[in-house]
Amino acid sequence: MSGGLPGAPPPDPDEVDLIVRGIVGLAKRIRSDARFVGAEVSYVDFTLLFVLHESPGIRAVDLAEAVSIDKSTASRQLAGLERRGLITRDVDPGNPRSRQLRLTERAERVLAETDREWRRRIEARTADWSREELRTFATLIDRYMSVDLPGDTALDQPIVAAKDPTFE
Repeated sequence: MSGGLPGAPPPDPDEVDLIVRGIVGLAKRIRSDARFVGAEVSYVDFTLLFVLHESPGIRAVDLAEAVSIDKSTASRQLAGLERRGLITRDVDPGNPRSRQLRLTERAERVLAETDREWRRRIEARTADWSREELRTFATLIDRYMSVDLPGDTALDQPIVAAKDPTFE
């Protein structure tokens, strides 16, 4: 198994099962919390807006790749965000056939409110954790997320230019 210590034994299948169950449970919790956190946006909307916040001017095709969804799904989601006044599509000065996505001021406010609520919920769930437990949890999440497997979108890398400049 890559990413492990040299000479370390492979993980026990029961341990891997616990991790799988934990990750599935965490994903369910995140989606469940999303209903309360950003009443104005869905979990998918929040994810797209967050990536746009981190990568202003990104093109739709690059955004789709960054969040691992297909172009048609991204197009539908982005159309909804645009109708609701959360994003704009500006002409790319480097390629007039391409559009750069940008957050509106309203979207920035929604993201800030959503971030505050996420933090409040995380703090409430971990209120009785020690500082050491919090650091360990954060360190283990970071360690798990730092291993890129073949085909993964590297989460800490800037999103590269798309191959299809006509996709909006």
